[in-house]
Amino acid sequence: MTTPVTATGGRATPDATADVAVVGAGVIGLATAERLTARGHSVIVIDDRGVAGGVTGASGGLVRALDPASAGVDAPSAASEWAAEGLGRYLRRGGHGRWPAVREHGSLTLFAADAAGRAAAGAERVRAAGFPAEVLDAREIAAAFPGLAPPEGMIGVHEPRAGWLPARAVAEAMLRDADTVTVLRARALEITTARARVTGVRTTDGFVAAGAVLLAAGVGSTALARTVGVELPLRTRSVSFCVFAPRVPVPGVLPAVLDTTTGGWLRRWDDGSAVLAGVPSRECDVPPVITQGVPDTEAKRVREVARYRCPALGDADVVGGVTAFDALAPEGEGVTVWPEPRGLVTAVGWNGGGFKKAPAAGRYAADRIGEVIA
Repeated sequence: MTTPVTATGGRATPDATADVAVVGAGVIGLATAERLTARGHSVIVIDDRGVAGGVTGASGGLVRALDPASAGVDAPSAASEWAAEGLGRYLRRGGHGRWPAVREHGSLTLFAADAAGRAAAGAERVRAAGFPAEVLDAREIAAAFPGLAPPEGMIGVHEPRAGWLPARAVAEAMLRDADTVTVLRARALEITTARARVTGVRTTDGFVAAGAVLLAAGVGSTALARTVGVELPLRTRSVSFCVFAPRVPVPGVLPAVLDTTTGGWLRRWDDGSAVLAGVPSRECDVPPVITQGVPDTEAKRVREVARYRCPALGDADVVGGVTAFDALAPEGEGVTVWPEPRGLVTAVGWNGGGFKKAPAAGRYAADRIGEVIA
């Protein structure tokens, strides 16, 4: 093990040393850091925006066991089980029971009529993972959730133990559990190597020596990876989240809804009366910037999609929102251990679904990093 990190008031001093440098203080990076420290490794997390200062802070925080992308796939990858593993850890409130509690409003994943087989297979996999799930037709959905109006023929997978979490609060709780981690509020500039092996990260606040580096900074990982000859083909995609205040309250229980036909989603807002809804855009390669507020044109686009599933949003007032982005990867999400330079691991390209898988992705990334530095 390398020399322990020197820290003053929770801030790493320049030219510090740790076993692992994690670039990115979002939920994936912090979940990995928490697992690494639980195994006795020293970790410095580097992020100039601070904890959850990027995409994680703008996340809707939806959690469920179902992974729609792998539903009905004959030979799914091991990563297809990460949503279920993540839900289990969220329900247990982390390893010490100190994470925020899941808002168990339930999760409803909607499928088109011609995807009924995928829905059934997905529900079966959820049950096999140890969580309750049922397949509902459109009439059953409307009866169970009177605030929703799915079209005839639409199918839904309902998971009563799922729901949502406040994403920023979860990230902060992960950091508290990893109580020996030091956060360096600086911008990572370059990964350094010697003899084809990672030696650390050069930052705006000095050099961090480390035997392994995890890049978990979304599209910000691309330029850093390029400093050691690794190409990460990530793209940004615009996404807008709107907080709607219905003029007539949404009746009954409103689960966290994901519509696989549009990519749109919605859930109760924090106060229980408003509704948070988001819809991905077709606009890609946008600046990786997060801003408070949503332009009128974007609010209209989100409303036009969401109101067909939740009619109360048709004339609801927009009382808040965020304009943000997802990080897209053509080859899909995942954790990659690079053969050269040895010691480089990336965890990027979650296509908007990283939060629900973060505990499992962090566990897997920590496993791989442990092997690299052993």
